[in-house]
Amino acid sequence: MRGADRTAPAPRVALAAAGAIAAGVLAGCSAGTPEPVAKPPYTVETIRSGFVGAADLGKGAIAFEDDDHASHTIYTPPNSIPTCPYVQRSDDVQVPVEPAVEPVGGNPTGRFIVAPPKVGPQTLPVVTQGAVVFESTTLAGNAMNAVTAESAKCPATFTILGGPPSIVGGYTTGSRPFELDGWRGFAQHLVHTPPADLGSDTYDDLVTVVVQKANAVLYVGYTQIKKVGERSDTEEKVKDLMTTTLARLG
Repeated sequence: MRGADRTAPAPRVALAAAGAIAAGVLAGCSAGTPEPVAKPPYTVETIRSGFVGAADLGKGAIAFEDDDHASHTIYTPPNSIPTCPYVQRSDDVQVPVEPAVEPVGGNPTGRFIVAPPKVGPQTLPVVTQGAVVFESTTLAGNAMNAVTAESAKCPATFTILGGPPSIVGGYTTGSRPFELDGWRGFAQHLVHTPPADLGSDTYDDLVTVVVQKANAVLYVGYTQIKKVGERSDTEEKVKDLMTTTLARLG
């Protein structure tokens, strides 16, 4: 979601393999479904080859790896899988819930981000992605079950009263099943509305998709900043994007 200065970090590790496959889905120049570059059973390297690259978002996007520094406004380990973003800063959650789960026994890809240099309304989205690869489908299924169970605890609404202005306000969440090209899991929609006294005319629109296929569990977070009154279209856009990226993974 937005940072306090809405400026993306400088790129550190480019997603060379993904960036070389220029789908341009959100830029309006899709060339159709790409040929798979990988197939199960997956490895860390083959999963990374299917990640969203800068070319998938459009001109000006940059791609880099999250280097696990603890200065994030909302921190979760880069090897974790999201279950309820931002809930760790909530002031009114009644039932304990973790914002992310760190699966045991898998090999993580690390967390990668694709974003514009500066984030705001009418800019490219911010995409956060990662995966954990296991020795077997059974182990991956166990991890997916744990993530799904934790995400089910995510409250329908919560509030953050203190902290940087970029995260203060009300949050609403909802989840639904997600299935595409044999990948199955859920899509969680989170909307953050700043308090009225901040004078903001925007809201944060985040959809996090977590899916499993064969021996891998993969997630993609897709965030836009929208003008108040503007229709949310993040669910449609993340599905369009993943139609292309998941097709690479066979």
